[in-house]
Amino acid sequence: MKASPEELVEAMKGKLSLEDRFLLEQSLEECRMYQELIENLADKIQHYIEKESP
Repeated sequence: MKASPEELVEAMKGKLSLEDRFLLEQSLEECRMYQELIENLADKIQHYIEKESP
């Protein structure tokens, strides 16, 4: 993409329906959830490696 995030937000102002906004919010929430799960898993893997490595 050539546009910055700020340009995208400005371009979408007033052009998203309530349903679109709802779906975007749900997608963002899901993305954050997966990021948290990945971070937790990475921490557990790191802890295991530190514990099991000689």
